[in-house]
Amino acid sequence: MTEVVHRTLGVGQKPMGRVQTWANYMPNPMAAATVIKPTTVHLPNSPSISPRIPEFSRAEVAEHCEIHSCWIIVSDKVYDVTQFIQEHPGGLDVIMEYAGRDATVAFMDKGHSKDAWMLLTDFFIGDMVKEDRIMK
Repeated sequence: MTEVVHRTLGVGQKPMGRVQTWANYMPNPMAAATVIKPTTVHLPNSPSISPRIPEFSRAEVAEHCEIHSCWIIVSDKVYDVTQFIQEHPGGLDVIMEYAGRDATVAFMDKGHSKDAWMLLTDFFIGDMVKEDRIMK
């Protein structure tokens, strides 16, 4: 049995779009229903609205150079690593050396693992403004 639900996302006069959600159910003697695979997809002809990614200047990033507010730049992306400083395997001094600055070369030269790159994405807060990007 398949259940289909249509929803309009967003509030106000301009909703974000319509999505279609469905779930397949399979009879189970132990339960009334078992969800096999819930899925959400955008319906055709729905307006595609993506959230705007914040942009920061070098001056704005430079303001966050303290242990209680630590931002770094890696490959023109801005990361708030404040919550990670104490957990960094290389110690907090390594990150604090680049607090409020571009850490791209140091991050890449160290040869961080794929897991480190994935962990870094958890702290992503925005991009550099176009004028301040190194990789244009």
